[in-house]
Amino acid sequence: MKKNSSINKKNVFLRVAAVLTAAVMLLSAAACSGKEENNTSSESPFTELKVEELDSELTNFLIRFTDWYEVEEGDKVAYDSEKAGDGKTNILRSILGNAGCVEWSKYPVGERKEVYNTKKLDPKKWAKDSNGAYIVFDSKGADWIATNIFNVTEDDIEVMREQGEQNKWFYLKGDKYYTVIYGVGDPLTEYTFDSAKTDGTVYYVNYSASFNNGEEIIPKGSYSAEVQKKSIEGIDYWTLNKFEQTSEGE
Repeated sequence: MKKNSSINKKNVFLRVAAVLTAAVMLLSAAACSGKEENNTSSESPFTELKVEELDSELTNFLIRFTDWYEVEEGDKVAYDSEKAGDGKTNILRSILGNAGCVEWSKYPVGERKEVYNTKKLDPKKWAKDSNGAYIVFDSKGADWIATNIFNVTEDDIEVMREQGEQNKWFYLKGDKYYTVIYGVGDPLTEYTFDSAKTDGTVYYVNYSASFNNGEEIIPKGSYSAEVQKKSIEGIDYWTLNKFEQTSEGE
């Protein structure tokens, strides 16, 4: 009987040891799994980019836009393509500006012509107060830029046209847009690109600007932009989704 009792105790001990070993293995596996999940979740979906290696077409696009994007005085300096028709911003106004927030000649669009003629004014005679100085734009070209480069809709364009004429920024007549020339100067702005990252499709760029007239340098502000490259008929263009002034200068 003593021998059987000893055997039973040994069997019990072996069973307990097996259960404990299995439990330890399960806990170890769970811990490893947790580490893998933590490692996965901590990985950023973005790739940091070296600002000195940014495409010059991209930086030039953002510089031109930032220099000549127009908003009403006192309004927030920002652009959101998803809210382009809300009446608070008007990208057509900036495209058709005297300087223009894009380099017109870079796109497959029609003519942009400056006119200085007091005897032949624009159709609505807005240029009467500017000594006959006005600009005529190919409307399909301007709409192409608004749609493809600034990602607005046809409905947005209708809203912007109405607002443009009401505020005397520009108007549509036939297949042309007209705006008065009031004169612009060199913005004398210098830009520094601070950081950039991408998720593989969209690029997020942060940069800052300063006014430099050769005698003094004055910070103008910091900006962020959300851009992406779009291929249209085999040609790549940088396009803008969002833009915002994140801090003001002096």
